[in-house]
Amino acid sequence: MSFYNRVVDSIAETTRYPKELLTPNADLETDLGIDSVKRVEITLALGEAFGLNLMDEERDPEVRTIDDVAKWVERMANAHNPSPTSTPNTPSSNFTAHPPASMPPAPKGHMSGTSVNGSYPPAGLNGSSHSQPQAVSPNTNTIPAPVDSNPMAASGKPLEGRVALVTGSGRGIGRTIARMLASRGATVVVNSFHSRDQGDQTVQEIIASGGRAIHVWGSVANPDHVNSIFAQIQEQVGYLDMLVCNASDGRIGSFSEITPDDWDRAFRTNVSGHYQCAMLAAPLMQTRGGGSIVTLSAVGAHGFIDGLGSQGVVKAAVETLTKYLACELAQYGVRANCVCGGPVYGELLNKFPEAVSKQNQWEARTPGGQLTNPLDLARTIAYLLSDDAAGINGAVWQVDRGFSATADGLHFQSVQHEFRQHQVV
Repeated sequence: MSFYNRVVDSIAETTRYPKELLTPNADLETDLGIDSVKRVEITLALGEAFGLNLMDEERDPEVRTIDDVAKWVERMANAHNPSPTSTPNTPSSNFTAHPPASMPPAPKGHMSGTSVNGSYPPAGLNGSSHSQPQAVSPNTNTIPAPVDSNPMAASGKPLEGRVALVTGSGRGIGRTIARMLASRGATVVVNSFHSRDQGDQTVQEIIASGGRAIHVWGSVANPDHVNSIFAQIQEQVGYLDMLVCNASDGRIGSFSEITPDDWDRAFRTNVSGHYQCAMLAAPLMQTRGGGSIVTLSAVGAHGFIDGLGSQGVVKAAVETLTKYLACELAQYGVRANCVCGGPVYGELLNKFPEAVSKQNQWEARTPGGQLTNPLDLARTIAYLLSDDAAGINGAVWQVDRGFSATADGLHFQSVQHEFRQHQVV
């Protein structure tokens, strides 16, 4: 076995990523979502595989791709043992992005009885939903596990027998949506990228509560990953009824802080990625007589929100994309709608500069004094996916507890008030 292949085998074993995605030019962070913690695990595994103490070596910022890692390990091996080592047998691959393939033929197959990643067999595929109401404290950023007090979820199970893919559902709002859909009877395909371990945990939680779920890993910003995600869904399940385009990326901060790379990543995730997911989902839905797609937007799509950065711009594109999808996919029996939320308690709000001050300011500008919470969005999405919303297509639903209805005027008044106070002082 070549030196390069040994490196790839070690990384695949450590990360559990499909080898076909571990191409030479695959960027560890951008393409594979490998963070600093996972880097340490990979370094330890490589050190053990090659008999080297790599942890004492200073991290080289130039080591970014799989090929870079192989060459770095080879250099360390040569330094430790001057005898010649085999030259990495690097296969030719540019990991280039490509547009989604045309709609595939009608898929065949059924749930195989094991999860896509092989870690959690969906033994609870025939389980029932057991949810108990919990209170949500909207004035904190700690959101309890999603539950639904609506008795229809426990008795009627309006989504029973249907399969839903929720992108970016390992954590945050996506996790809440996934658990909500599972509580209403759906089999949920959980998708994660940076939060793979959390994606596994979300699946475990759904199954433990009597629901049905499997996990597929991949970035919706990467066309190859998206193709792999849907290939696995087609192989493991054979069809799809619902798609929630929740995965999102966009740098928080002022325009002066945003780079061209930030813009590219935001558009690839929120626009190109949503588009490719929708176009690959449509034929899987068509075999079932149709389906439903829900995308997520944010209040910054309709007006300036200080610090939202590129999010507001790309979310405006998401809303327009949704309308186009609604028109073009109607011939396949597929509806597409958008939920525009926020500001939302949780991870994104915490990323804002002076997050506590922002939260207090926005609460003061919202009727009722409370911002949107993830359950608000999850319940709305579950409704739009259901048969009760069959007549709704191409719509953008504002779910922000009245924030957008009054924000501009109150913001202007508060700024004037603060300015006068400053003048008096």
